[in-house]
Amino acid sequence: MEFNSKNIKKILFIIFFGVVCFCAVQNLSSVWDFFAKILSFFSPVIAALCIAFVFNVILCGLENRVFKFMGNSKKKFVRKLKRPVSLVLTYLIAFGIIAALILVIIPDIIETITYLADKLPGFVMSLRKQVEAMLYNFNIKQSEIPNIEIDWTAAANAIKDWLAGYSGKLFGNAVDITTSVFSGIFDAVFSVVISVYILAQKEKIGAFVKRMIDAFVPQKTSKLIYHVAYKASDSFSKFIGGQFAEALILGVLCFIGMSIFRFPNALIISVLISVTALVPIVGATIGTIVGFLLIVIQNPLQAVFFVIFLLVLQQLEGNLIYPRVVGKAVGLPGVIVVSAVLVGGNIGGVLGSLIAVPTSAVLFTLIKETIEIKNKNKLEQ
Repeated sequence: MEFNSKNIKKILFIIFFGVVCFCAVQNLSSVWDFFAKILSFFSPVIAALCIAFVFNVILCGLENRVFKFMGNSKKKFVRKLKRPVSLVLTYLIAFGIIAALILVIIPDIIETITYLADKLPGFVMSLRKQVEAMLYNFNIKQSEIPNIEIDWTAAANAIKDWLAGYSGKLFGNAVDITTSVFSGIFDAVFSVVISVYILAQKEKIGAFVKRMIDAFVPQKTSKLIYHVAYKASDSFSKFIGGQFAEALILGVLCFIGMSIFRFPNALIISVLISVTALVPIVGATIGTIVGFLLIVIQNPLQAVFFVIFLLVLQQLEGNLIYPRVVGKAVGLPGVIVVSAVLVGGNIGGVLGSLIAVPTSAVLFTLIKETIEIKNKNKLEQ
């Protein structure tokens, strides 16, 4: 090997890269904090990209199906109106669904919490009487049961003293919380606004990114980037559609089952179950708890049967419906879908579960294509 200037540069680059990797591994927490800080600066833009990607599914459906005739019109202004009309309708549909769900579900949840707060003392007394009766059957004296009484005056005085001692700290925390809430609302509004611009100019943005990649990346690498990006976009879009279809199926099955067993609040709970099903792992638990609370205030025994019914339905959905519906949408076998959700959940929680299936679909497709190319090359040889 000749040590010319070109080879020396390669060796120095490899050494430099190795030193950087070694230092990064030795200081993983600092590196992670650095990247987390950088990402926090761009969080509104990242959120806008995510919103635009999800809403693009609705937008494409409206443009390619509902308003397809506008694109074929001979009048130029009609063709130009196709994107604005579809865009406005996309956001109206999305936020209309969100608002409708909030107006339907939130009032019942608040009513349930208020009802439980009012009935909790009586429930505790009733429970104590039942325990006393049960212990009496086992010949245990009531005097052995601790008499739990709460001195509300003393409790109020203790809270007052605590507030007086930590008022400054509480005020500081309240200011921090208020600032965080307003900052979150501010970022959310700007994310939505940015997403509108992204969807309105998505072709121009895509063309600019393509020109930039062509300018700085070798042609062979750029073709690979375009291929992977296309597969990723296609898989994620199909995953979103499959996730919505699966949630809708689960909500319908829940409503049918609750109607058959005559559970109360069947429509509201079914809608809630359908919405929470969009979030893997955590969604099922949230839907079950809220549904249980909505039923327990009317009939505690039915609430227990509801939990059993929902657990059975979720097992059916998780092992049969979800792998078939979502797996068919993204082109994955059912066993890979289930494995991806479990592994993704263990690695990254809810976000990991959401990303795992479409990511697995991309990898699965690329591996299949690589295998086909390798086998084809062997046959030609």
